[in-house]
Amino acid sequence: MRSLPGSGHIRFLFKIFPRAALTSPFLSREKFMPPVDPDNEQFVIYVRSKKGFKAWFPLNVVTGGSTANTLVKGLDSNLSRDMAKKSLTNNIGQAIYKDADQLQEMCRRMPMLKAAKELEYGFMILDKKNPSSMFNPPAESVFVIPPEDETQMPAQKMAEGWQSAANTVKNILGGKNSAD
Repeated sequence: MRSLPGSGHIRFLFKIFPRAALTSPFLSREKFMPPVDPDNEQFVIYVRSKKGFKAWFPLNVVTGGSTANTLVKGLDSNLSRDMAKKSLTNNIGQAIYKDADQLQEMCRRMPMLKAAKELEYGFMILDKKNPSSMFNPPAESVFVIPPEDETQMPAQKMAEGWQSAANTVKNILGGKNSAD
């Protein structure tokens, strides 16, 4: 399990729902449902092809803690909606992109995504009254996760900038020493 960056309260584990849960009309999807947490918000992580057929396919369910609960409540307020949405999107996005190679490899095993050139990720707050709705999410309920560089917080971008500058100076100094 992995905590989402900056939260410490959201557990995240990549696990693709079995193909049968997504495609078989004969198997009950409830068989593949994760347990519903009555105390904490849960998020369904989705994937789809960036171009072409735009259907969302569930990958995993993420359970949040007190921080996630507060952010979800913030989505109901006009004052905090944008901040809460951005924070949730960035934190979930960072966790996804941290393991992007492994995740893409797993997604490519899904028949409906094998031919996709680019993948796009999204998430939805799990409807605890109707959790099986996660298999056919309303498009307007799924928050699209932006590209990796857009999910970074300003402090992270600044730290990367400093690290890049330090590496440049180190290479310049290292290059002069080797020439001497």
